[in-house]
Parts: sequence; structure tokens; C-alpha cells
Amino acid sequence: MSVYSLTSFLSRWRWVSICFAALCIITPGCPAQAQDGVRTLDAFLQLARQNSPLLLDNAGQVAQVRLDSLRRRALQRPQVTGNAAAVAAPIIRRNTTTGDGGLGYDEAVSNGGNYTAYVGATQPLFNAPTLRNDYQVLANQGVALRNTGRLAALDLRRSITDQFLTAFAAQQQWSYSQSLLRQLRQQDELLRRLVNGGVYKQTQYLTYYASVRNQEVTVLQNELSYRRELGTLRYLSGVIDTTLLLVERPAPPTHRQLAGLGSITQQQYVLDSLRIGLARRAIDLTYRPQVSWVADIGLQSSTLQRFGNHAGFSGGLVLSVPIFDGHQRQIAYSRLAVDDRIRQGYRTFLTRQRRQQYDQLSGLARASDRLLATIRQQISIANTLIEAGRSQLAAGDISILDYLLLITSYRDLQFSLAQAETERLRNLYALDYLAE
Repeated sequence: MSVYSLTSFLSRWRWVSICFAALCIITPGCPAQAQDGVRTLDAFLQLARQNSPLLLDNAGQVAQVRLDSLRRRALQRPQVTGNAAAVAAPIIRRNTTTGDGGLGYDEAVSNGGNYTAYVGATQPLFNAPTLRNDYQVLANQGVALRNTGRLAALDLRRSITDQFLTAFAAQQQWSYSQSLLRQLRQQDELLRRLVNGGVYKQTQYLTYYASVRNQEVTVLQNELSYRRELGTLRYLSGVIDTTLLLVERPAPPTHRQLAGLGSITQQQYVLDSLRIGLARRAIDLTYRPQVSWVADIGLQSSTLQRFGNHAGFSGGLVLSVPIFDGHQRQIAYSRLAVDDRIRQGYRTFLTRQRRQQYDQLSGLARASDRLLATIRQQISIANTLIEAGRSQLAAGDISILDYLLLITSYRDLQFSLAQAETERLRNLYALDYLAE
């Protein structure tokens, strides 16, 4: 292929690129098109909280605990029931004179039958300690459920933030590859003129041309990677949208101190301790004497014919005193003691784990700052070298291969910068979670 035919081909390729860029400007979904949509981390977090079925489920369970409290209050009130029974015990005698033989219970036992229809009522007395303990159990369950909801919200925030940072890193790589492609294309026309002028050989220019085409492939690959990560972010957040939008750079969170025993994760073990104490109190209350009043009013008769003539009522007190249950009380105490030891083991391990993780992340954050400073310094030097190489390239004082090496080094540094910035944000957000 001659230099002139190559120049003609590249010119046509340039016009195709220009037309494609113009099409992106007027076509929805292209990155250059500014559209309204979810772009910020806070917006994704807000939508994720609104759409999360787990958080909605937790809120429903909290509402159920409130209803359980009302139900427990209702059980303390008088319980009124209606009862009816018709039980016949027929007696069939072979000898009606002597009463011997035949079938049937003794008259003293059966009286021929039992017919009743009455309304009964009962209510426990002196049950205030049990009632208070039950209310405290339900209140502790409500607090535990709300804390579980906070833990679920924290986990949701962590997963959404992590995916947002992954999508942002993919977007940065796409942006850097596009910037590099623009730089390579800017030098393309100059190099073609230099090749036509005999400053560089055609084979050297073909190497440069192949690098430009490879960079175009890289841009497309980075775009697909960003589309995939953005789609995953929308999937996790419950956002129904397929428009290609650029997310905004997230602001780094404030570096806060490690949360102690009042943290969300530690609070669950505090609530477990209260639960075990209330369970022990409930065991003690079950072994107290129970007193209830009972009353009924209605009809009761041994014969159906005289059923309507036997109306009456009764009332009294019922006392229940536990005497022996096979040492179930001590077994229940031992079970709660084992539960408390398990709780203490988890809590001790989590406390040490959180401290170790906080110290490690703090060290990583400081190392990330030093790494970013070094990379930015290297990028500044590489940018200066590229400017110098561009001037030497125009004068024919540097080979095209050496210039490509400078461009490649600059591209690698940009990718390293994007990865380092993303890792720094991950560490800072992880430290922020430990402050909850």
C-alpha cells in the first residue's frame, strides 16, 4: 500500500469516526448525552433503602411486636367463654323390678345424663410481675428487631457503596482510555504528513496506526465493562433503567473513630444479655403460686325434661402451686448459662476483630495517600515527557516506537491512579462503617 492510498484510507476512517461521534450526540444512551437519572451514591442508597424487601420485612416484624404487646394486655383481662354440653348415659335393664343385669352406669354415677349451657369467665389475679416481665420481653424484641433493621441497612449500604465504587472505577478507566485515544488521534495527522515528507518510514507509522486501532478496541472493552458494572449497581438498588449515564465522583467520608459497645453490631449482644436475663426472670415467675377467679352462670340438669328448671351460678378462686417438676427449673437455668457463654464468646471475638480491622484499614488509608501522591507525581513527569516527545516527534528527533512507549507508560499510570483512588475510597468507607 502506498503512502497516498494509506492516507486516503485513513481520511475515510476519520470521516466515519466523526459521523459516529455526531450520532452519539443526538442519540440517547451515548455517554456524551446529558440525561436526568440516578447518578450519585446518595441517590442509589436512598432508592435501595426504599426498594429493599428485607427492610420492609423488618419494619413489618416491628409492627407485629407492637400487636403482640396489645394481645398480651388483652390476655390479662377477663376471658369469657360460652359452653354447652349434652351428655346422655342410658341405662338398659333386663329386670326392671330387681334392677339386675342389662347395660348402663350406676345411677349414682351417671344420673342418666348431664345437660349444661352456661357462660364462664376467668381472670388471673396478682399477675403484675409476670405482666411487666412479658412487656419487657416484647420491648426487648422490638429493640432487637429495630437493631437488626439497622444492621440490614448497614449491610445494604456497604454492598451498594462497594458496587458504586466498582462502577466508578470502570468509568474512570473508560474515561482515561478515551482521553488516550484522543491524544493518539491528534498525532495521527501529523505523523502522516511526516511519513509523506520522508521523516519516518511507512512501517513505523503502521505500528502507530495499529496502536490507535488497539486503543479503540480498549475503549470499547472499557465501555462494556462500565455498562456491566452500572447494570449490576442498578440491579442491587432496584433501579429500573438501562440508560447509559455517567455516575458522579463520590465524596470521601469523614474519618471517624471506632464505635465501641454502643455500635450497631455490638448492640445485638447487649440485647441478647437482656433477653437472657428476662428469660431467667420468666422461669422464676412460672414457679410462683398462681391465683385466678372463676365464675359461671347458666343451666345444668341431669335430665333433659327438667333442664329449664335448673338455672344457677357459681364462683370462686383457683390456686395453683408448683410442687415438683423433675428439676426442669435447674435445667432451664443451665441452658441459659450456656447461651450466655456463647454470647460472650461472639462478643469478645467481634470486639477484637473490629479493632484489628480498624487499625488495618487506618494503615491502608495512610498508605493509599502516599501511593496516590507518588502516582500523581509520576503522572506529572510522564505528562512532561509526552509533551517533550510530541515536540521531538514533530521534528523527527524521536522514534515512533519510543513515543508509543511514553504513551503506554502514561496510560498505565492513569489506570493505576484510578485503582488507587478507588481503593482509598473503599478503605475510607470501610472505616466509616466501623464507626456505626
